[in-house]
Amino acid sequence: MTSPPTPDQAADEYFEYHFAHRVTPDHHEIFLECQEQLKILVTKYPGYISSESTELRSEGDIFVAETVIRFDTLENFMGWIDSPERRQLIYLEENAGYQFEGKVNTEGYSRWLKRKLSKPSPVWKINLLVLLVLYPTVMGFNLLFRKPDFIDFPTWMLFGNFCSVSITGWFAVPWVSGIYQRWLEGQGTKKEQALALVTIILALLLLLQLFRVVFQQLA
Repeated sequence: MTSPPTPDQAADEYFEYHFAHRVTPDHHEIFLECQEQLKILVTKYPGYISSESTELRSEGDIFVAETVIRFDTLENFMGWIDSPERRQLIYLEENAGYQFEGKVNTEGYSRWLKRKLSKPSPVWKINLLVLLVLYPTVMGFNLLFRKPDFIDFPTWMLFGNFCSVSITGWFAVPWVSGIYQRWLEGQGTKKEQALALVTIILALLLLLQLFRVVFQQLA
């Protein structure tokens, strides 16, 4: 297990992603073997900073654990996630009954976003903007796509998370942060700052109502 970033390392110098693992007792050994190979392989990729994993713990009939991985940029992280070497190892685990869930740490987006600003921005502003981007991205994906019968759940989760990270990291976050850059940096009058905040809250409420209506119609 590689050590996490040191206290001297600035918090905005890396992108962080979380994996939640679910392993059946029969596939405990192959999971550990593949994870060890992944730990070695990831260190060879550009931008890798660190990773750490919790010990497998029993929850009923399965074992669960979590892995946190950090890269210097979102682009380098995506290079690792989409690499054929990683895909090959994950495929071996999937065939052995392994399941996982991927989760973007919003702080990872926050740190990445801070580097795009010319002035410091309060954490709550950045988190609110990340929420404005992530919420419709995840909901939209769940509405537009349904898992085909010929694709297993772990592969579908990988595809979903790859799409979400790609959309938010390469398009949505840069676009929205450009629109609200003055608000993020505290520029403008108090009235302009308040108006920008109101538009974000209204946008989230409108998105909430929209998705409620859509899901009710699909039910």
